[in-house]
Amino acid sequence: MKVLIVNTKMDIYGGAELLIVKLANYLSREGIENALLTTFLSPEIEKDLNGTETLSLNKVFGRGVVLINTTREILMLQRHVQNFKDSFDVINVHNFPAEVSVFGADKPTVWMCNEPPIFWLDQKLSLPLQIPHRLLLSFEKLVVRKYVKHVCVSDKFNAERFERIYGFKPAIINYGIDYGFFFEGNMKEAMEKFDLYDSFVVLHVGMLTPLKNQMGSIKTVEKLKDRIPNIKLVLAGLGEGDYRVMLENYIKEKNLEQNVVFTGHLNRESVKDLYHACDVLLHPIKSQGGWLAPFEALCAKKPIIVSREMTASDIIRREGIGIVTDDFAEAILDIYNNPGKYYEIAERGQAWVKGNLNWDNFCEKMVDVFYRAIGVKRT
Repeated sequence: MKVLIVNTKMDIYGGAELLIVKLANYLSREGIENALLTTFLSPEIEKDLNGTETLSLNKVFGRGVVLINTTREILMLQRHVQNFKDSFDVINVHNFPAEVSVFGADKPTVWMCNEPPIFWLDQKLSLPLQIPHRLLLSFEKLVVRKYVKHVCVSDKFNAERFERIYGFKPAIINYGIDYGFFFEGNMKEAMEKFDLYDSFVVLHVGMLTPLKNQMGSIKTVEKLKDRIPNIKLVLAGLGEGDYRVMLENYIKEKNLEQNVVFTGHLNRESVKDLYHACDVLLHPIKSQGGWLAPFEALCAKKPIIVSREMTASDIIRREGIGIVTDDFAEAILDIYNNPGKYYEIAERGQAWVKGNLNWDNFCEKMVDVFYRAIGVKRT
């Protein structure tokens, strides 16, 4: 079997990109030929690929009209999928708009749907943009229903959301976690680098976007700064533009400069060190992305707080390995006042992650879906 992995630009080493690296390396170890087609591949990600042919188009679309750039990206990927498809047995598409690129391709396709297109999730569009976006989404839905017969999602929440949008059931395959990697970290390195000594450290990991809800974390610290005088929020993730400016203006207006740290983009080593340096991971994320961070923090035996909208919140609630709430301030205060109680919960979470979230298990189940897609029984 030969697998063509297709994804949009891979310039930031986030969770979705890590998933692709893990899957591609697993395929290579199992002797399954694979190639990665993407519009852009950063050297940081490429160096972690072992045995995967990379078909990077070296094209980064600028800051122009998003809809136009998305359309151009679809057309570019679609053209190359058509050129390469006959050399592969199955196409494995990942993040939007990769799934649209299989339009017209008579080849078994498996979509690892980390989440629906962002336009499905963010409906706050000005009136002139609503019609063209709806047209694009209608076309995307048509392509998925006609050309994508096998879909995988990470959890029950995403499965139910997918079925509401597209009208058929996907398979649920939980992501893996690098337990061995995140189990150990250099706490001292992070504390020195970001001046975290003598602080109660609240960590928020993720790119700065409204859907990651860094504003929610900042407002939580605002509520707590008089009750936890040494509280410090670390916002670990890349972010520029209007949203970051809005965050910075709010911080200045509320005199929170001493309570909030922006780290910018960090490599995985630095994120791992921050997990070990923090007192709690706060994840007030809306229903988009961010699946890995809470479980990574549990590897470091740290208490986690996630929003009710976080897509894996049902797992965290069911297993009793963290706090699921929208009252973030009260949850942090409880952890601050009862550290022993939450250490035990985090310890239980650490053991659960080690025993249940494994990248080889994830990849093996994905390969099973590939074989089903091409109608061949795996031996």
